[in-house]
Parts: sequence; structure tokens; C-alpha cells
Amino acid sequence: MRLARAFFVRDARINLSYRISFAAQLAGNLLLIGIFYFIGKTVGSQPLPMLANYGGSLLAYLLIGVALTDCVGVSLFSFASQIREGQTTGTLEASLMSPVRLPLILIYSSLWNYFLSAVRFLLYLVAGAILYRTDLSHGNVGAALLVFVLTVLCFMGIGILWAGMLLILKRGESIITLGGTIVVLLSGVLFPVAAMPSWMRSLSQASPLTPALDGMRHALLQGYSVRQLSGEIFTLTAFAAVLLTVGISGFAWSVDLAKRTGSLTQY
Repeated sequence: MRLARAFFVRDARINLSYRISFAAQLAGNLLLIGIFYFIGKTVGSQPLPMLANYGGSLLAYLLIGVALTDCVGVSLFSFASQIREGQTTGTLEASLMSPVRLPLILIYSSLWNYFLSAVRFLLYLVAGAILYRTDLSHGNVGAALLVFVLTVLCFMGIGILWAGMLLILKRGESIITLGGTIVVLLSGVLFPVAAMPSWMRSLSQASPLTPALDGMRHALLQGYSVRQLSGEIFTLTAFAAVLLTVGISGFAWSVDLAKRTGSLTQY
């Protein structure tokens, strides 16, 4: 825990020293909330039948979808960016010689990003409740927190696996961007899965973001308990166990291959 705290404090000091960049990032999040506000005014405040399972409000549906997807983006891109930074600054080999395993260093180095993601998630909810008058008073905080943590763990496994693949591929930002776009399209971030054709609905079940969004929306908008979300929680737990195992194993294999081929620091 002491090492994790040291990484967190280091990254917090570095990022907060760039005040203009930090403020611009928060301003961008607020701007996105404002865009959704005008979308809501265009659509109107009448409950939509297709969103009846989530309370009927399009704005509330979009708000939670975008807020949770933000944390997914941290998992998908943060670990790969740490590898890239280590290669360009020449610190990757030193990290590998550390007594701390590289996957742990990647996780510790991403703690600040995850903290910011959680802050932005709360910012979306608070600002959305004020602007959109979204009723979150019946939300189940415990169930929502559990879904949030499991979602982070699921995509952490994918992010670590992708960081390992980056050691082999060297470049491939477009690949993970394409993959992330497909996940957003299939998982019901901006529109319900029920609106998709049957073949897309089947594919959506292969994405951990689908049960994550269902669970989070039901927990925050309708106050579902952990017991009522047992199906989503079980699915997310299974996804997390598999993806973390595959991600860490795949990363270790990639590091070993890069060492044997002498391409570890090439980028």
C-alpha cells in the first residue's frame, strides 16, 4: 500500500502542476454534459417506452452511459500509455529490473487516472442531476459502487493485455480505438441494446460493458439492490476473472518475447 500511495502522490503532483490542462479537461466534461442538455430539450422530457426499464429518461440513460464509459477508456488506454512513456523515456528496462512486478507498476501508475475517472463519474451525476433534474435519490450506492469496481477490473484485464500487445506491435492505436468504438456501439452506451437487430444483440453479450451499464443504470435510477443485480454481478465477476487472468498472462508472455527478440525498448 505504501508503494501504491507513493505512485498516486507522484502522479497527482505532476498532473496538478499543469493547472490549465487539468482545468481544460474538466471544462470538456462539463461541455459534454451541456451538449446532452440540448439533446434532451430537442427530444423532450416525455418518458420513452424503449427506456422504460431504466425509468424512461433519455438524458439519465445517456448520462450514466457516458460516465461509465469514461472509466472504461482509462482502462483501455492508460496501461499502454505507461508502456509507451517507458519506452520513449528509456525507463522501461529499469522498471523491469525493479523488485516490483511490471503489471503492478502499471496498475500503481494508473491509480491517479482511475481516481480522476471516479471524480468525473460523480461530476457527471451531480451536474446531470442539477441540469437534467435526474432523480437519483432512490439510487443504491453500494450496488453502484460494486458494479463500478467490477467494470474497472474487467477492462483492466483488457488494458493490460493491450499494453503487452503494444510491446510486440509497437504501434496500433487505431486498433484499440476501433475496438473501443465497437464496444461502445454494441453495449448500449448511447441507445438501448433492444433497438439493435438480433445479430447485434447477440454480439453485445460478449462485451462486459453491456451488463455493467445495465447494472449501473438499474442501481442508480431504480435503486436495485445487489441481490436484484445478481445476474449482472455474476457476469461481471466471471468477465473480470477471465480477462484479468488472460491479460496478465498475455502481458508476461509479451514481455518475455520482447526480451528474447531484443525489441523491448523499440517503439
